[in-house]
Amino acid sequence: MEVDEENQQQCPLLDSNIWRTRSTVTSCNSFMLQNKVACDITFTLGSEGQEVVAHKYVLISRSPVFYAMFCGPVAESSSVISVPDIEPDIFQFLLSYLYCDDDSVVDSDSVMALLYAHKKYSIYSLEDVCKQFLKDNICFDNACLILEQSHAFDEKDLYEECLKFIWKNGEEILEMSCVKDLCEKCMQDIIASDALNADEKLVYECVVSWSEIQCIKKKMEVNDQNQREVLSNILYYVRFPLMPLSYFADHVSEKQILSPEEKLNLYKYLCQSRSGAVTPFISRYRSKKTSLHCKRFKGMVDSSDWVQKGKKDAVSFSCSVPILMHGVCMYRSGLTGAPYDIRLELYDESDNQLTCVHRTEDTIESTVEGRFLFPVLFDQPLKILSCSYYTIVVKMIGPKSFYGERGRKKVVCGNVTFEFISAPNRSTNSTNVFTGQIPVILFSPWL
Repeated sequence: MEVDEENQQQCPLLDSNIWRTRSTVTSCNSFMLQNKVACDITFTLGSEGQEVVAHKYVLISRSPVFYAMFCGPVAESSSVISVPDIEPDIFQFLLSYLYCDDDSVVDSDSVMALLYAHKKYSIYSLEDVCKQFLKDNICFDNACLILEQSHAFDEKDLYEECLKFIWKNGEEILEMSCVKDLCEKCMQDIIASDALNADEKLVYECVVSWSEIQCIKKKMEVNDQNQREVLSNILYYVRFPLMPLSYFADHVSEKQILSPEEKLNLYKYLCQSRSGAVTPFISRYRSKKTSLHCKRFKGMVDSSDWVQKGKKDAVSFSCSVPILMHGVCMYRSGLTGAPYDIRLELYDESDNQLTCVHRTEDTIESTVEGRFLFPVLFDQPLKILSCSYYTIVVKMIGPKSFYGERGRKKVVCGNVTFEFISAPNRSTNSTNVFTGQIPVILFSPWL
């Protein structure tokens, strides 16, 4: 066993048996690493090539990449390995983890570099520690950075966690300068979602600012034509049909980012109908920004007993004034993240089908009041005429759900009075006025 002579003089314990006979495996490993006992491999690290020594045995036992490096058919013959893409302090943290399972080395300053080290050396237990640390510490200051890095490292679970945080806090995040530095994929995934909690005016202003930065990065002149080019499909996820006409006229139409034809079509939509589609733009309300919720039950049965095996839940309603209906909310299971296969239909009183949407909904995040509710939205809001009955029909396949009780025949929401009646000809899963599913109608006033 070779021992560094200079190190031996500095550490009298090397000549003692205490560190071997009175210690755990991890403390012995730590001692040997720190005191360079019998090290047989040297790494030169970072841009300055600082040397750090280690033991092949430990590295081989913890990483398949190190195993291939030292034991594979094309194993390294040199005792010095150059690692220019990892700095010495990060590599020391990596060694502390490999030798001693010391997850305290993962903190806000080291976590992204250690996640990169995992990618390089396939240390999956370290990946789990880093990802959990990031999930537990996502905040306003780092959400965009973690999103961008998780995209670069292809960490899909972490990427989704970041998106959920940004969607939930959209109003605040979109006003932060860090958003402007995101890549096109990250930016598009943020603003494309129904779950983004942000006013559409803010969404538009954010993507315009983002496009200015992109032009500068690409060394393009910052003008409307070039901004439209770098925005590409991102522009179609801005929900111009939801903007006030005055804002569209004063702020959007003055720029040449939209084509004349697109502006004309949007003007017609905003001035005339505000219902139906205005291709290629999305007129569906974002779930957190739906104006009002008509809640028809006074209570909820606190157990997942409502069977969801493909039978239909249905109820009929009318309203005292015209509204725009955006969809409904449904009760979910008490199981976290339980997915449902859902088919939502709406019929008028002449039994004409007005719309049908078929979705698979992930119910992890509730987007309205109530932990056990989740939204199911139409592709576009539908105009509901006053004093006419409409029937909502929902077929859900998935775990048993919670359900409502003490339903009301009449519900007043602002200046709108809803009246509910049972739909026995369509409801095959026992939902009626007084109990069952379809607890909330999502709507906004007719403009």
